[in-house]
Amino acid sequence: MNGVAPLLQVHNLKKYFPVQSGIIRRTVAYVQAVDEISFEVYQGETLGLVGESGCGKTTTGRLVLRLLEPTAGTVFFEGQNVFALKGEALKSIRRNMQMIFQDPYSSLDPRLPIGEAVMEGLNIHRIGTPQERFEIMLDTLAKVGLEPYHARRYPHEFSGGQRQRIGIARALALRPKFIVCDEPVSALDVSIQSQVLNLLKDLQQEFGLTYLFIAHNLSVVEHISDRVAVMYLGKIVEVASREELFHHPLHPYTKALLSAIPIPNPRLKRERILLKGDVPSPIRPPSGCRFHPRCPWARARCSEEEPLLREPATGHRVACHFAEELAH
Repeated sequence: MNGVAPLLQVHNLKKYFPVQSGIIRRTVAYVQAVDEISFEVYQGETLGLVGESGCGKTTTGRLVLRLLEPTAGTVFFEGQNVFALKGEALKSIRRNMQMIFQDPYSSLDPRLPIGEAVMEGLNIHRIGTPQERFEIMLDTLAKVGLEPYHARRYPHEFSGGQRQRIGIARALALRPKFIVCDEPVSALDVSIQSQVLNLLKDLQQEFGLTYLFIAHNLSVVEHISDRVAVMYLGKIVEVASREELFHHPLHPYTKALLSAIPIPNPRLKRERILLKGDVPSPIRPPSGCRFHPRCPWARARCSEEEPLLREPATGHRVACHFAEELAH
């Protein structure tokens, strides 16, 4: 992006979960949840990460924040290797890297008033005096549309939309630079979704936030993202700007995803690309291109040779042997 160094750089990130069996719990296989993916996120932008359920999106978000330890690969945040940090250095960098979880209820302690939940990070990092922390908490609740009296209430006393606002407030309280948004609106009604998305965009402008926005709803991603990365079975198959990806997709999987977006006009119909079969098991992914068993345009080379993520057009990367040919 015009020679500017990324805020976050991910190189060859890999996470394999062992599958254990028998009385002695012997490892018999591995779930290849994330398999050597690389991408970058620039200061102030929103990178949307999309794909079907089970493709490794949430695992990627948790790896980036080191909530999970990787099998291999590196993550650099402001030039620091996140996986090499320990103790106070790791604690310090985590102040600038926060997460909004998918389920706003299970991510909140039911025994803790939400004011204390929002102040928890402030207390851990010893920011200001107790009175200053209290004032930061009230100010943060106000930023997300909640009132001071809400601070004394417990999570079960709020609606789903309000609980998601509490989750956003908790991530925002430390004034981080980078937030992983893990499907923050997927559990909400459509009317509430728009409120939360607009809130996230307003907060991004006000505080200069950078988002990794994980979702499976492409309409939501189109609304909030600057660039979009598409995942399939643990691999990133396409990365492009929002406009480029939605108007000129190159990967067959991206084309199929976009063809499923409904058009808000009953007189217009989109030509659907129906994929055959189910998503293969991440324990035994197909050889070559992982999408080839379901791809309408697959050829012999696709099952034999894994395509690399290359850049046939400026700023548009795709992992497909025949991307240029399919674009015409």
